Amino acid sequence: MGSLAGQETVPLEMSSVDLLVIGAGPAGLMAAAWANQYQMSTRVIDKNHARIAKGQADGLQARTLEIFDSFGVVDQVWRQGFHDIELNTWLGEGNQGIKRSQRVLSQKRGISRFSQTCINQAVIEQTFIDHLSIKGRLHIERNVLPEKLRLDRTALDDPTAHPITVDVRHLHNNKTLLSNGGASKTHFKNEKDWDVDIAETREGSMTERTERIRAKYLLACDGAHSWTRRQLGLPMEGEQTDYVWGVMDIIPLSDFPDMRQACAIHSATAGSILSVPREDRINRLYIQLGLEDNSHIRGQLTPKIMLEAARRIMAPYTLDYKYCDWWSLYKVRSQIELMMTPLNDSLPSRSAKEYLQNSALKKGNFKFLAVIVSHRVIFLAGDAVHTHSPKLGQGMNVSMQDTYNLVWKLGAIITGTAHPSILRTYETERRQVALDLLECDREIARFYARRRKCDNNSDAGKDHVDFGAMRERMHEFLAGVGIKYAESPLVADATSKAELATNITVGARIPSYKVLNQAEARPVHLADLLKSNGRWRILVFAGDIKLPAQAVRIRELGAKLSSQDSILRKFTPQGKPIDSVIEVLTIHSSPRVEVNFLHDLPDIFHPWDEERGWDYWKVYVDDEAHHEGFADAYGKLGVDRREGCLVVLRPDQHVGFVGTVDDVEGVRRYFDGVLVPQNVEGNGLDTGAKMSA
Repeated sequence: MGSLAGQETVPLEMSSVDLLVIGAGPAGLMAAAWANQYQMSTRVIDKNHARIAKGQADGLQARTLEIFDSFGVVDQVWRQGFHDIELNTWLGEGNQGIKRSQRVLSQKRGISRFSQTCINQAVIEQTFIDHLSIKGRLHIERNVLPEKLRLDRTALDDPTAHPITVDVRHLHNNKTLLSNGGASKTHFKNEKDWDVDIAETREGSMTERTERIRAKYLLACDGAHSWTRRQLGLPMEGEQTDYVWGVMDIIPLSDFPDMRQACAIHSATAGSILSVPREDRINRLYIQLGLEDNSHIRGQLTPKIMLEAARRIMAPYTLDYKYCDWWSLYKVRSQIELMMTPLNDSLPSRSAKEYLQNSALKKGNFKFLAVIVSHRVIFLAGDAVHTHSPKLGQGMNVSMQDTYNLVWKLGAIITGTAHPSILRTYETERRQVALDLLECDREIARFYARRRKCDNNSDAGKDHVDFGAMRERMHEFLAGVGIKYAESPLVADATSKAELATNITVGARIPSYKVLNQAEARPVHLADLLKSNGRWRILVFAGDIKLPAQAVRIRELGAKLSSQDSILRKFTPQGKPIDSVIEVLTIHSSPRVEVNFLHDLPDIFHPWDEERGWDYWKVYVDDEAHHEGFADAYGKLGVDRREGCLVVLRPDQHVGFVGTVDDVEGVRRYFDGVLVPQNVEGNGLDTGAKMSA
């Protein structure tokens, strides 16, 4: 691209990187957190000059908080955020105003140690930025505007090549539209807005330098108006209604009794509100405005007009505010572009528009694109690939979980430990989640549409839909813990023995219950052992190792795992610790005080290190804690306390395989399908037999 008028031409710099991430919102920051765990080069660029300051998403589901915890970043969010415990439904009754009709739990008991939490997206982003700064290996590059994307298809089969080229501009004063908006700005965004933003940036900024970045992989986390998606010629398809909702973050001044409870409020004549408490006395109000026939006045909407609409809905209760932190407007829209992990080798030769029209799949009132076009190295995530209304509080969660699903796979491939073929599972696993999300979004949209219709006739009571029952049907999905990935090389459902662990679902994340550290007697959650550090795990539910027959099985298992041709040695790179790729964690069910684990368990279950000694943090027991009682992890997971079982976990804590406690061949077949054999000479394993107690 030529120089801009009045600006000096700057020479094009050249660089290369393993992974380039475009967009530093929640999805991009989650990608960065994963990439930080791998020895690979990663860059995260963003066109804005800073993270958002206010507004946008604010709901974190239980599974997202579990993921935060696995990176060690949950504490501030959990401590500062509002814990969504109850959801109350209020219904209008004619001219009498609204009355509370139902009080339910926002999340079913026992499905996670975390509950849904609401907090400013700015806090979430800053938490990850601080986390990245601790290691110092990766930082967010701001004021970087992507301008051109090219793909060298001839280099796709060369693992050392960098087939992607992205030309970018580094800007002094980025005047692109920030995503935080503000109390004086509305947000009716569409595809044309992106062009306006870029045009304003080019006219209003001084170019510092231009750069050509060559990358092995590109991950687009650049939002609903994705620059990357447009470069690929892939429009979003879906349904957009003209129903308009207002969003306000205010400190409410009100006599409404449930202001510090999440509430779905449906008046008889004036529409609906979803009220969600937040940190620092703030409430977020989603206000149904119903301006479908008044598009000409949308630009005149103000917080005051939204307040008046809210007052009509909440009557006879009063509502006012003196502080508005942020406000926005949006139209109900659900759409998806499922070109997440393409399957073919190249983009179609015919026009993208023609290809997409022929590939669109109609489902109900929504169009879902199942586009089979792939370059195998460019991926879309988050709002770049699926959008929906914010009322379910899922957008940020699903977006972050998209990149959580993908980047550990990229890291394992780039560092040479996993087969590139596992990248195909990104589309198959996350596409179904996106479809389920849009189906939930469609159901709640139908609910509000029916309520609106009811508001305008005298039979409203007959057409009432139980809001609590609707959320109850969705509860596991909305909490994020009900996601089950389908059969694939990473999910060996067909060859697993599910009956050995009846409450562990192959393809789903493993539930977490407390166990005791054998050496310390300290209770810890199982999930605390499963950090997001790139390791695969073999959970050895060893059963009752004081039973002679079971003790023999465990000794034989230990011998197989420590042999020269074991799966641990086969997939561990030379010079690396024996647990650097596959970590073995043991949980037995014998009485803790009767077990000397240095004697009763083979050394491979607590490896010896010449400098650090035995690894006391590999062996746990399901027994009574001195101060907390008996957690019964075996019983809650549905594992037999005598026989036990083996469970293989992926780096994202999802279950890949379940087998008997001596089914080493089943585990070997699983890892042969996903991992790359390594040269394991000198990997440092010392069985330490002479040191055994």
